[in-house]
Amino acid sequence: MARHLIALLPAEGEAWRFAAVGAGDITLLPPHEKPASSDGVTVVVPATEVAVATVRLVGTRRADWLRTARFAVEDDISVPVENLHAAIGQRSGAGDEGTVCMVAREVMDGWMQRLTEAGLEDARLVADVTLLEAGSPPLDMGSHIIVSAEDRRFAIDKSLPSDLVSALIQRAGQEPEVVDDPLLALAQRFSAGETGIDLRQADYARKAELPIDLKRFRLLAGLAVVCALAWGAYTFASILAMNQLEAVLDRQTRASFAAMYPGQPVPSNIVAAVRERSGSAQTPVAGFREMAGVLYAALANQEGVRLSSLRYDADTGQLQAKLVYSAFGDDETLKNAIETGGLSVRLGDARVEDGRVVGDLILEQAS
Repeated sequence: MARHLIALLPAEGEAWRFAAVGAGDITLLPPHEKPASSDGVTVVVPATEVAVATVRLVGTRRADWLRTARFAVEDDISVPVENLHAAIGQRSGAGDEGTVCMVAREVMDGWMQRLTEAGLEDARLVADVTLLEAGSPPLDMGSHIIVSAEDRRFAIDKSLPSDLVSALIQRAGQEPEVVDDPLLALAQRFSAGETGIDLRQADYARKAELPIDLKRFRLLAGLAVVCALAWGAYTFASILAMNQLEAVLDRQTRASFAAMYPGQPVPSNIVAAVRERSGSAQTPVAGFREMAGVLYAALANQEGVRLSSLRYDADTGQLQAKLVYSAFGDDETLKNAIETGGLSVRLGDARVEDGRVVGDLILEQAS
């Protein structure tokens, strides 16, 4: 079952610690256990490196919000806005205020490198102060204190002069809460629904969330357009050539019909007209009685030859007979006798069946 793990970004050389957040249950993972590929991971980074502000956002796209957010805080920071990475929290319609996190790109690059080295390329990056509910007591993280007031979120670096730290804590209006394990404390906030603002946006978004750069497909799109135009031109030329060939063939067919049937008008359906004329000019076929009479007359003069079966095909005008001979060679004698009667004879192979010599012959009108 997939889990969600929380980890504080460790200092260089320190080991990673993970807390598993479940339904009302938070447990620390053993030091040797690493996140599984199916686990969701949130890595918490110190807010001392992140500026959090509430600004009025312009536009309807997230890219517009991120661009305008950097310039909205330009007067409150000491570095060029071009060197800042901006991440924005969830907000409603265009023109509303939104919470924006600003971090130097150099710092962000370092955090991304740490994630890659730990095999956490898809992990969320969240500033610790964004996990505190607005108006909740400050939380002592050990090296710094995070404050989430109603109107502002910030972190107090405890390495600053003590007088300045005291003044900032007084500004927060509440004494910081000291906990045994800041990781478990933030995991409890996460479990309660405070998931923070993910810094993995824009240039630092996960690969699956990066926008598609259409510029990379310009060459392919151009080639596709060229291929489509070439195919269209080829198809048009082929159709034109086929139409021209059809016209040539039609003229040749009409000329051939006029040559075959001089003096007759060329019909619209030449194929049907030629088929009709060819059918009406077929050679007449011999009738059954005529061919059977010739066959029986020939058999009467052939001793030892008798008829086994007889079949007549009126469509082709053929009479097919199977005969039993007294010996091989009788078929040739019978053939000669039938042909003297004016019919054409085709002999089949003579063969032995059940100790008898049999053979086939086909009678038809002589051409």
